[in-house]
Order: sequence, then structure tokens, then C-alpha cells
Amino acid sequence: MTLGVAILGAGIVSELYAQAIERGAPARVIGVYDPDRARADALARRLNGRVFESRDALLSSDEVAVCLVLSPNHAHADDALACLAARKHVLVEKPIAESHDAIAALATAARRADRVCMPAHNYIYNPSVQRARRLLDEKRFGVVASYWIVYNIFHSEEVARRYGGVLREVAVHHAYSLLYLAGRPLNVSARTSRVHYKDLDAEDQVALCCETADGALANLWVSFAASDPTSDPWTVVYKILGEKGGMSFTWNDAIFPDAGGPAWGVVNYVDSFHDQLTHFLDRVIPGAAAPLSTLQDAADALAIIGAAEQSIRRGGAAQAIQYRNLP
Repeated sequence: MTLGVAILGAGIVSELYAQAIERGAPARVIGVYDPDRARADALARRLNGRVFESRDALLSSDEVAVCLVLSPNHAHADDALACLAARKHVLVEKPIAESHDAIAALATAARRADRVCMPAHNYIYNPSVQRARRLLDEKRFGVVASYWIVYNIFHSEEVARRYGGVLREVAVHHAYSLLYLAGRPLNVSARTSRVHYKDLDAEDQVALCCETADGALANLWVSFAASDPTSDPWTVVYKILGEKGGMSFTWNDAIFPDAGGPAWGVVNYVDSFHDQLTHFLDRVIPGAAAPLSTLQDAADALAIIGAAEQSIRRGGAAQAIQYRNLP
């Protein structure tokens, strides 16, 4: 049976979930809530749902079994907690919370409600990334020497104002991807730069170097300062190099012009929302599979970002990452 789904938040990311649902992700949209009624109306009409007048009205509906929390970043944790209190399954957009304690509260609430709370860590739901994890598990590459996750997509200051600096906005994708592929890194050194953001108090580039538990180095790079138009573009690239082999995956496999957003014409990016939502609804909620990235991974990714911020304050000196297990 297709589960009834409600959407909290009809902002920019809701377009990507709408495309995922229109493509066939197994969601029966009951309705939408957003404080901006015009945005809620447009999304609800598009997905054949109705508009809820308030979050409470949405959460009180017996038709709603699953909530997609797509609200502004600062509201994610509070909205997810409210959904769990109403005994709804929750997919919550990243960053799911700004502190370890807030993520721990979500884990406790999910356990008490006997409901799933899954972070929207969409990058790793790409089949090529999952294949890389399988090949690592099978030791196909031998001893791994290095991991590389590179992101170069220009964002104007006008667009970047919606997001802030690249460390917390984008490097969190690199952090949870590294956790998925290599487990918890031991330490991180980090540096930032501000190349073209003149009126925005935020970094537009960041470089992180992490040491993994098996001695490999993981190089994580994010830039809003420039796209890569060269013949071998590093738009978004995952690469793993080992003594016996390696893998490479790139978002440049398929690209077309799309004015909707900086990466909306990048097929691997857009498809990741469909793949993630389908896994959540078809596999995780019925208990057939676990999330590829969990609340613990969200807490660990936050620990990596926090240690990177400490490293930046210390001029790039390596900083041990302090992990805390969720209750």
C-alpha cells in the first residue's frame, strides 16, 4: 500500500522532491503546509494534494503516515520532533539539527514513537556510490590510499545568501559520504577562502583533509567560487584509489541546462532525491532495509564539521574529531 505523505515546507528543495514524486517515487501526497500560502497552494495543486492551514492540522490528519520535513534549516529539528510526537515517520532535510543534543533528542523521540527518522543524506543513494561501498567491503581495491570528494559549482552571492558558507551547507554532504565509504575519520585539517563573496560574510571555498582509521587520506573540497568548464570537469567527483585498483564517479555523466537552480540540470543530483525517497518509502519504513545514512551518521558528520571549524580557527592545524554515540 502506498503511504500517505505530507510535506512541511514548499521552498526551493521541494521542487526536487516534487520531481521525484512525479517520476514515480511511491508517495501518495495528502497535502502541504508552508507559512507562504501561495507556495503551498502551487505545490499542493501540482502533486494533487490539499493545503493544510497549520502544522498542527497536518499532524492531526490520520491520512498522513509520513512527513517530509523540507522547512528552513533552523526549523528542521523542531518540525521533526513534532512529527515524531504525532507518530509519523520522518524524512528530514539536512542539516537536521545544529547540535549533537538536538540529534539525540530526535533519536530518542523516534525510538519512543516506534517510527523512522531518517536524515536526507541524498548523495549516497546514487547507485555508483553504493557500488563503491560494495567494492570497498569486498576489498577489491586492496589497501586504500586516498579518497577524493570534489565539488565545484558556481553560486552567485544572490543565490548564496539563501545558504550561507559552504562548510556547513555543502561539506556536510562530503562528511556523511566519507562516513558511508570509510567510517569515522580520526582527525581533520581545514582551510577556507573567500574569492568572490564581497558583501557576504561567509566562505565560498573550503578544503578539508581527513585521516581515516586505516591510514588513508580523504581530501574533501567545496567551491561556490567557480564551476569547472574544462575538458575533464570536476563538477562533483568521487574517487577512491587503492593499491590494487580504484573507482571514479562524476556528476558530469549527464547534464543539461536548467534555470531552476545551480545544479538542477545535473541528472545525478536530481536523481538522488528520487532514489533516496524510494528507498525510504519502499525499503526503510517497511523494515526491509536500513537507511544508508542514519541519525548517528548525522551526528558524526556534525562532529567532523565542528572539528573542521576548530581547525580553521587554529590556522589549519589538524584537529581530533570527538564523536559521541547517540542514546
